[in-house]
Amino acid sequence: MYDIAKLLHLISAIVWMGGMTFMLYALRPALLAQLDAQQRARLMEQVWQRFFAMVAVAVVVLFATGTHLYTATFRAAKAAGAAGGVPLGWNLMLVIGMLMILVFGHIYFAGFRKFRRAVAAAEWPVAGKAAGLIHKLVVVNFVLGWLAIVAVRLVR
Repeated sequence: MYDIAKLLHLISAIVWMGGMTFMLYALRPALLAQLDAQQRARLMEQVWQRFFAMVAVAVVVLFATGTHLYTATFRAAKAAGAAGGVPLGWNLMLVIGMLMILVFGHIYFAGFRKFRRAVAAAEWPVAGKAAGLIHKLVVVNFVLGWLAIVAVRLVR
């Protein structure tokens, strides 16, 4: 079970981080170069709807598998009499992961909701402002994601 949880955790992280990488470094620059604001907004509504649904699933899987991996490792370390329980990097990843989940929640339940309402009402300046906030928060999560990866791999 531990290895399956670890695999699912890794796959979910790849989906989330890979999606953010694609959006930030491939999709967004291409859209800015090729489409006007209204076309971009309409397309991004569809893209974000699909991507955020995938991220929501990934968040649930990451939380469930992360909780399992963390508690299983903590119990094993405690049973072995190891001081400290889990590695420091895991604790950092846990805190960073929780921050990422909170940021995603704000993106989805506040930013994306506002963006969708603005697109539906053809309020393009409001949609643009909401999209700008979503972009900034995705950048924050992207940086946090890399910090979590570094923490779990380099901090012992």
